[in-house]
Amino acid sequence: MSSRRTNTNAKPPRRSRGSLSREEILEASLAVLTEDGPENLSMRRIAARLGCSVASPYAHFANQEEIVRTLIVQGEARLTGDLKAAIGRSSDVYEQLEAIARTYWDFARANRELHKLMFNVGGGPTYRRVFPSLPTSYRVFLDTIRRGILSGAIRHDRRAYRSIARTMWAWMFGIIVLEMTDMLRSPRQGEDPIDEGIRLFMHMLRSPGEFVYSARSRPD
Repeated sequence: MSSRRTNTNAKPPRRSRGSLSREEILEASLAVLTEDGPENLSMRRIAARLGCSVASPYAHFANQEEIVRTLIVQGEARLTGDLKAAIGRSSDVYEQLEAIARTYWDFARANRELHKLMFNVGGGPTYRRVFPSLPTSYRVFLDTIRRGILSGAIRHDRRAYRSIARTMWAWMFGIIVLEMTDMLRSPRQGEDPIDEGIRLFMHMLRSPGEFVYSARSRPD
């Protein structure tokens, strides 16, 4: 009686194009992004993770840029949801602004490669094509500052809210980029890079006349 020899090194069969879903392709793309970084995100790596041909993902996406745009949209939705949840825990505008800063920081640290894709040099132009106007995450921040001014809690001219928002946003992303590039020293025990910046901005926002409004800023 003859016996068949089993080839334990045989590769599993490739998945067919029809067996893939859009959600699976995005999950594989995010996994490649997380493990290898945005600079190494490619259809070849996505297909290898899915066990399909390089051509198979094109059944659901026109090209790699469409996958990137979709990942950015999903990331923006997650960040916006986190921000809305954070400011919903308090009615005090200063506590809300601190919560926004910490949420940006936590999101970037927990989703480093996605954050790079969304906001860094490589993903910036695509991000602007996805969101030609203000992204929803920034709108949460901008509206919080405007409400603070209108309520009188932030003691500055209403026309300054865009300038204040841009300045605080630049600080937050500056801190994030410094941390991601290992240029931010590990804080000593008891030090907090977000806390020290927030304390400075809170002082400025409570002190009328210390923040100079630019005439080129356009109020709504």
